[in-house]
Amino acid sequence: MILRKAFYWWLFPSAVILPVWLLIGWAIFGSGGWSFIGLLILCPVLFIAMLAVGGIIMARKTVRDTRAVSWWDVGLIGAWHASIVVFGCFIPGVMSWLAVLGILLGLAAFWVSLWQLVTEARMRVQQTFEAYERAAQPQQVRRPEALFEEGSEVIVIEERRDER
Repeated sequence: MILRKAFYWWLFPSAVILPVWLLIGWAIFGSGGWSFIGLLILCPVLFIAMLAVGGIIMARKTVRDTRAVSWWDVGLIGAWHASIVVFGCFIPGVMSWLAVLGILLGLAAFWVSLWQLVTEARMRVQQTFEAYERAAQPQQVRRPEALFEEGSEVIVIEERRDER
């Protein structure tokens, strides 16, 4: 549960920290001049993508109530963020594979979080409709004489008012 809560709190700061890490990694590990132009395009797109995935995850009521993401979210977001961190090291020879892996993991995180949101919303709507159906069903009214079996003892208490 601690790991799931940690990812809950990491969702939105990561949207800023990881794109900045790519720029810092470019400055530290150095790369060609054209890669910086690619980063200038990639960082805002990554920022928006991470905000979108974080927003979809936060839209789920179970996530807001427990303040913890699901295990699916932990796995996919953890792998996605790890690929971004490794990509920021600008290791020659694996850059293109890491870029493809990061894009695929980002798409998977988006679609799985959207699937979880739709599934949870469908379940909540179904529960609401079932509650409305139960409330709309006519109530059976029992006749007073049907309340007592024949031959059963009935005690009647009469109250008297003292009028003064």
